[in-house]
Amino acid sequence: MTTRNNSIKIFKNGALMLLGLIAVFCLSYEVYNYFHGDKAKTNKVISSDKRTGSEVRGKKAPKNNIKSNIKQDSDMDKDRRHNVSKDGMKYTYDAQKVKDILDNKALNDGKKIAFLTFDDGPSTTVTPIILNTLKNYDVKATFCLMGENVEKDEKSKELVKEIFEEGHAIANHTYTHNIRKLYPGNRIDVNTVMAEVDQDNAAIRNIVGQDFNTRVLRLPGGYMSRVYYHDPNLDEFNAKLKEKDMYSIDWNAYDFDAEGRRKNAEQLLEHVERSVGTQQKVVILMHDTYGKEETAKALPQIIEYLKGQGYEFKTIA
Repeated sequence: MTTRNNSIKIFKNGALMLLGLIAVFCLSYEVYNYFHGDKAKTNKVISSDKRTGSEVRGKKAPKNNIKSNIKQDSDMDKDRRHNVSKDGMKYTYDAQKVKDILDNKALNDGKKIAFLTFDDGPSTTVTPIILNTLKNYDVKATFCLMGENVEKDEKSKELVKEIFEEGHAIANHTYTHNIRKLYPGNRIDVNTVMAEVDQDNAAIRNIVGQDFNTRVLRLPGGYMSRVYYHDPNLDEFNAKLKEKDMYSIDWNAYDFDAEGRRKNAEQLLEHVERSVGTQQKVVILMHDTYGKEETAKALPQIIEYLKGQGYEFKTIA
């Protein structure tokens, strides 16, 4: 009986050892396949794909870089045209689209946008107050600067720099704003106007940087005045603007701070409310030149009114 039990025990031990050897063999086989078999082939394919990807990227890189460079060059060209600082870019609205709005060519997208524009500055008396108000309300505006006032003195130049650095847009309002010189015989002198545009740009460029070059022109008296008087030189003028990729931007709302009798802040606000009306997109004309303290005083109320009506604020670039 004992001998039989021992035989069974030996048999069981032998079977267990055999199973163990089989298990070890199978495990070894899997390990071998992992490093040398199908999984190794998979790893090789992945590695090959990585190399191929790298090589492909290496070969395509010049093409991609060309596209990238084109985009960068395009952006650089755009930056050279831009009349805002890098930080001010996010507040801008394309000048051509604003022109379409004023010409009633824009599609109704349901968005209410207000463009605050200030002509004839900078002034050392009014512009600082306006800048402070805009800063307090976190609103950006477009300043249509006149070259003579830009170069008036060092404080004026500092104001131009402040306008630019705080993210506001700068538009060209000619150098002298001299109506008789610019429109002799009530006809636009194209060469004189464009020479003053260049002169104004140069004055601003000397302050904010050589890359500055605005696409936005606010004609003294407005482009609409030339249309009203059936100016025979408009076609020539339009061709010059197209050549320079510039747009003459007028307005469709106004505080009337340069019309008729002197008005107080409340009256200026009333004119803004009346002229804005139900328009979805409004380009509002105001002035920040000398003697326009009431405009500066009215500005907080104007901003609050527009915000209350659901308008957001953009600059023109």
